[in-house]
Amino acid sequence: MASTQCNRRPLASSSPACGRKAPRGSVRAAALPVDPDDQPGPSTSSTLANPTGSLAHLWPSVCWSRYHVQVLFVDRTDTVRARLAAGLFERCAEWNGYGRVLCPWTCGLAVGAPMSIEAVSKLTALMSGADALEILPRYFTRPAEAFELPDLDRYDLVMALDSGILAELRMAVMAEYGPGAERDYYLQKVCLLTTFSHYESESVLTRKGGFALLPSKLSALLKANKGGFKASQDVVDVPSPDLSGPDGAAQWAATVAALITATASLVKYCIDAYPENMPHWDPVD
Repeated sequence: MASTQCNRRPLASSSPACGRKAPRGSVRAAALPVDPDDQPGPSTSSTLANPTGSLAHLWPSVCWSRYHVQVLFVDRTDTVRARLAAGLFERCAEWNGYGRVLCPWTCGLAVGAPMSIEAVSKLTALMSGADALEILPRYFTRPAEAFELPDLDRYDLVMALDSGILAELRMAVMAEYGPGAERDYYLQKVCLLTTFSHYESESVLTRKGGFALLPSKLSALLKANKGGFKASQDVVDVPSPDLSGPDGAAQWAATVAALITATASLVKYCIDAYPENMPHWDPVD
């Protein structure tokens, strides 16, 4: 995807900035203060928020060696879900003071057909919904892009919006790379977005005040979701809402709640992965 401004990521991962989730306390206090009552998020040696068992083997490595993390959200045709996810991810990152270093982008496995009258009407409804969420219009107005294998080098994490997309991405990696460290390296950075829905608990995602992880509007939407927090946390494949249907508003609300849960937890995961031994970076120097 030539339009992205990402540099190619080096294959070497020996830097102290690369690795699995760092322990709580590695987060810079100026950006996200540590709540003494906060329950620790999962690590390779701690208990996950997921009540049904450990997902530790699914957590990817996050590399901060470039002092920023690029995240690619992959949808089927780069239309609704990935763009909504990227917009919510950016909102949460900005809220926590990481908007300039947690950088989302989107693409599809393929690019959809040229925009029809029906598609224009759908885009209008999407723009209205996105505006209510305070997501920037550019997420829904730029041309669609298709995934290509070099994106695995351009981005630090690749998030599939459903399990079918995840399977296709993994098959593409395995078709290109034989068994070994290189294949494993690329496979571990390709993840199902909703895996992160189990990273943090409801109390962390909906807390208020100076330790709030989400803006109050997004936190309220999460609480108001039909079925409660568990309903949004249990989503595996993010649904694509049919805004023209009689229950379009309900479908939209369910999709938004599922994506708030997943993207906010992903932001927190990336923040927690910032190594405490990272050298200070001064852009002037």
